[in-house]
Parts: sequence; structure tokens; C-alpha cells
Amino acid sequence: MVRETLRQHPPAPFTLWRFTTTETELAGTRLPARAPVLVDIQGINTDPARSPGPDLAFGAGPHFCIGAQLAQLELRAAATVLRADFPDARLTVPFTELQQTTIGGLQGSRLTALPVTLHS
Repeated sequence: MVRETLRQHPPAPFTLWRFTTTETELAGTRLPARAPVLVDIQGINTDPARSPGPDLAFGAGPHFCIGAQLAQLELRAAATVLRADFPDARLTVPFTELQQTTIGGLQGSRLTALPVTLHS
């Protein structure tokens, strides 16, 4: 559940700027050496045409977030406690009606509210 949620809604939907080291071709476009590249993590993670691979919610390779395992552990612990303490918790509005706000463009969006009822 935690990994799928992070895949669909990464903490940051884009990487920091990366730069090509040599001239390269990306999606049919020739990029010179030292060209800036911004990776759309949320787009990659949710692209149905992309074969399943590692999700990029916390980066990859040398850019993998050092706190990723702790963040995932904390999310699992919070979800476990919520399920145990509030097994009847439900959204009070349809999922499609949840409203989000964009934060600084590249930082993605966040829910403005999460209306729930904890008990039946």
C-alpha cells in the first residue's frame, strides 16, 4: 500500500535538475553536453506504457534518498496504527471530489483537506 501510494503520489513529482555529461538523444531530441534535464517522476511512475520497473519516488542510483527507508517505515507504521485504531475510517466525500492545491509548480500538489469519519 505504501509503495503504491508513493508511486502514484511521490513526495516530489520532479527531480532536481540533472545535466547531460555528453551529447545524447532523449525521446527523439538531440541534447548537447551539459544540457539541463528535469525528470517527471510522477509521469514515469504512472505511465501505463512503461514496463514495470523501480519506482522513482525517492530517486535512484547515486541520487537515491538516504532517508527513503525511514520514510517508508514511518508511513507503514502510521497506516498500521490508523487501521488498527480506526478500522471504520472512511472518506466523507467521493475520492474524485478531494481537492488539491499546486505548491510552487515543480513541487507538485497537496490535498487541501482530507474529510474523514473515524467511526461508523
